[in-house]
Amino acid sequence: MLQFIDIKHQYASAVLFNGFSWHIKPGSRVCLVGPNGSGKSTLFRIAEGKFIPDNGTVAKSKNTEISVFQQIPDFDPEASVIDTVLEKHKHYREYSERSKEINCKFDLVSHDSKEFTAILDEQSALEEYAFTYGIHKLESNARKVLGGLGFSNAQMEMKVREFSPGYQHRLGLAITLLNPGNLLLLDEPTNHLDNASKEWLAGYLNSTGQSFVLVTHDPEFLNATCDTIAELSPSGVIEFRGTLEEYFEHKNEFQEKLQAQFEKEEAYLKNRMEWIERFRAKATKARQVQSAIKKLEKRDKVEAPQESFWNSKSDYRFNFISSGKITVRIENGTFSYSGKTPYIFNNADLEISAGDKIAVVGPNGAGKSTFLRCLLEIHKLISGKIYYGPKTKIGYFSQNHHEELDPSKNLLQTVMSAYPDLTEQQARSLLGYFSFSDDSVYKQTNLLSGGEQSRLRLAMLVRFPANAIFLDEPTNHLDLVVRDNLRRALMAYEGSLLIISHDPEFLKDLCNRTISVDNGQIRDFNCTFSDYLKYNLQETSHPKLQSDSSALKKGETNQTRSKKNSDKNRIKKIQKELEQIETKIELLEKSKKNLEEVLADPGFFKNRSYQLELDNLNEVKNEITHLTSAWESLQFELEELSEKFKL
Repeated sequence: MLQFIDIKHQYASAVLFNGFSWHIKPGSRVCLVGPNGSGKSTLFRIAEGKFIPDNGTVAKSKNTEISVFQQIPDFDPEASVIDTVLEKHKHYREYSERSKEINCKFDLVSHDSKEFTAILDEQSALEEYAFTYGIHKLESNARKVLGGLGFSNAQMEMKVREFSPGYQHRLGLAITLLNPGNLLLLDEPTNHLDNASKEWLAGYLNSTGQSFVLVTHDPEFLNATCDTIAELSPSGVIEFRGTLEEYFEHKNEFQEKLQAQFEKEEAYLKNRMEWIERFRAKATKARQVQSAIKKLEKRDKVEAPQESFWNSKSDYRFNFISSGKITVRIENGTFSYSGKTPYIFNNADLEISAGDKIAVVGPNGAGKSTFLRCLLEIHKLISGKIYYGPKTKIGYFSQNHHEELDPSKNLLQTVMSAYPDLTEQQARSLLGYFSFSDDSVYKQTNLLSGGEQSRLRLAMLVRFPANAIFLDEPTNHLDLVVRDNLRRALMAYEGSLLIISHDPEFLKDLCNRTISVDNGQIRDFNCTFSDYLKYNLQETSHPKLQSDSSALKKGETNQTRSKKNSDKNRIKKIQKELEQIETKIELLEKSKKNLEEVLADPGFFKNRSYQLELDNLNEVKNEITHLTSAWESLQFELEELSEKFKL
């Protein structure tokens, strides 16, 4: 399906691939694992043809079509979500452009001319193309995928610029899933996804016939979707069939076996050397001693096994400075981007005290990131006030790393310019906590992947003197080891924490307080995140436990109204498409009738070949069948919507 052959590449003196070879076969359901910086994202870029290695070949079988998800594409900010998905689909884009050209040609010729027949042939071929690639069903499929990834019908009609980076991540993922491809390469697809969207994506991957290789640091998602784990190395991959837990167990057993072999060899060598030293001076043993020495010199050396990266730990501490009792307080805070309803939050009251470690929860798009930025006064409240303690100093980790990084600097320069008191070795050690080593510290920040940017910002935040840290999705792009090291450092941190994360395992036992941003309200649960998880399950199972039933009903009313408006727009769009198809069918029926009349004339066959006309007639009939099928699908959808909402 896809084969990497003898790939070689290095950055300066840091070797990324050295004779790397790997064959991805049909039916693969593989999770590619390896430390941050080991080349996983680079490998996907090589497969896509967007990165050329120093040496080597990528061979793709004839019928293999690759669809790659790595980062947020360059969207038109003024286009709607649904239009963006359609326009990014390469077959839809080609169909749309050719369809416009054909319609223009129809306007310029007479219906009884030869040119008209030629245009009909062109249109027939185009509709065959549309039938082959499911163009007429694409919008319906796009809405299903977008819905699975958390977009409401109303949101599908909204402009891209109205969405957070997390939702734009989802949009990019939807485009990848919908583009034709029998091999998916997905780099961190679950970043920014809530549990419902993760479950949908897992179900989608499990139900499709597509082969896939994915990079994820989400153990549950990995186990739910993949049957093989491939550990990346410079020369290739080591494949293991099983769950992540079984893989780690296998790794540990193998490590223990290597350690036992090394210790056995060391004991043997020690014993032989003691014997040699004991009898070296005795003439009667000289021959045996020399023989023993020669045997030891010829013996293959058993190296001490290197510690597995997966078992490595980096103990570092965030730079804490003393604080007062109060970190920050918001009183009667209200905010919206438009300055009017609907509000992201309204009349919010919250006090964060020294030592509070708060998990911020809520649906995607509810405004969690916005709330953090309001507390930092990056966004100004419409009404209400923000108060800081007299000693408060806050470190901030945002999702938009490009806002804070100087593209003209490399990693080492970035750290040392931020903290001039550091020596180069100290700066290297700081970067080393987050898997930057050797010459990788000389990489320019504008060339960093999303994961590398995250790790650089976290490394810089470790050194930043603060008594409170606000973290917006800090674990996105982090491998399991770096994530666990970060979690330990945050547990040891003496200051206040405010953390947005879709990783419950990261938040459990770390956060002693939980607040939610949802439905325009900030709610303080006054409990640990672990207790919140238990409570939230009960609340989901028993709606009577919900404390604000009036707000819930209002939310349902607004949601229903929004859905109805969206469906009204969809009905109008379907009606327009039906009219266009009916016009095409009418023209094709006329063409069919003309051809049948010609072929019905007995004199027609005397002086010429009739095969061309027969072929044209068959093409017209096939096109009518395809368009009729598309018309029926749209008509069925229209009837369902009209009946459901009685419009």
